[in-house]
Amino acid sequence: MKKNLLILSALFCSAILIMYILIRYAEPDRIYANFTRDYHKFKLLPIDTILFPGRVSIMKAGQGNIYGYVYNQNSIFRYNSFSHQTDTFFAKKNLPVNIVTRLEIDTITNKFYIFDDTGNKVITYQPDKNKIDSILFRKNTKGVSGGSLENNFFLSSDYDTTKKILQLKLRNFSFPGKDSVLHQFPFFEDGGLSADGFFVRNLHSHEHFYIPFYNGEIIKYDDQLNKTSLFHTIDQTKSGNITVKTGKIYTRSSKSIVINSTAAVDDRYLYILSYVLTQDAAASGYRGPAIDVYHTKTGNYEGSFRLPGFENRPVIQLARYADKLIAVYENNILIFKLNIYEK
Repeated sequence: MKKNLLILSALFCSAILIMYILIRYAEPDRIYANFTRDYHKFKLLPIDTILFPGRVSIMKAGQGNIYGYVYNQNSIFRYNSFSHQTDTFFAKKNLPVNIVTRLEIDTITNKFYIFDDTGNKVITYQPDKNKIDSILFRKNTKGVSGGSLENNFFLSSDYDTTKKILQLKLRNFSFPGKDSVLHQFPFFEDGGLSADGFFVRNLHSHEHFYIPFYNGEIIKYDDQLNKTSLFHTIDQTKSGNITVKTGKIYTRSSKSIVINSTAAVDDRYLYILSYVLTQDAAASGYRGPAIDVYHTKTGNYEGSFRLPGFENRPVIQLARYADKLIAVYENNILIFKLNIYEK
């Protein structure tokens, strides 16, 4: 139990450190790929800029609304693109978790899934019914409260203390005692910190993605076909040990290099914000990140585009809905129309 807490603490601290480096404008070490990005297919058109009441650490969008979690207020705010108004969607006093680490929206049922920092609790919220359900999916075999939930499974990473390896699991909230192991990561003594990453999901295409911070191997799970597959980003970076032991816990090595920092997905494409330098960037002296686009079915690289700079602030979150791409620059959210030119 104590070791599990240390591992969870290391993973959480790693994510916070990554965001700190990006937020404080530090120039991180970069990986160079012997590749030239193609910028012909995807073009951005700026539409609007929104000021949120704090730095947005988690963002989702759908049906004309943008939802942003502001950590220092422990609240979720909502911007409506039709009324151009921002309001408090979930205030701190009504949010029954200490820290939100993940937010998912089921746009079909209009249900919100709010994950806490322990990995043990998920809150589902139905704004139309003003209804909250608490779901305990670890060591809970009684199913969920509040009746049956649709599309109620998500990918989750979990450290197996017996095998001493990080696993990618499919968690089913209706039957939480029946989690399925989909993938086992390479063995690292750091408890999986070297394989740390993040999740994106597209409800309509039934696709879930796990995207590592430190290597280019993307894991895709199709919940309709119950199939797991792998593909690689253009840099082909392999997984490796990126940590050092400090006392009883592992921390990120100063030599560790973040290559993927955030992503968004739609029915056809996966958009990954990458800090990998390619030949075109090196030749032009460009040091900023690029968004690399991959086909969700094949994993093939489809093209890239660059986000414009904004007040010298980093992009920390992405979202996609309809023909829009949304990017968070700390507490500023920029909305773009994304034009896609098919050959």
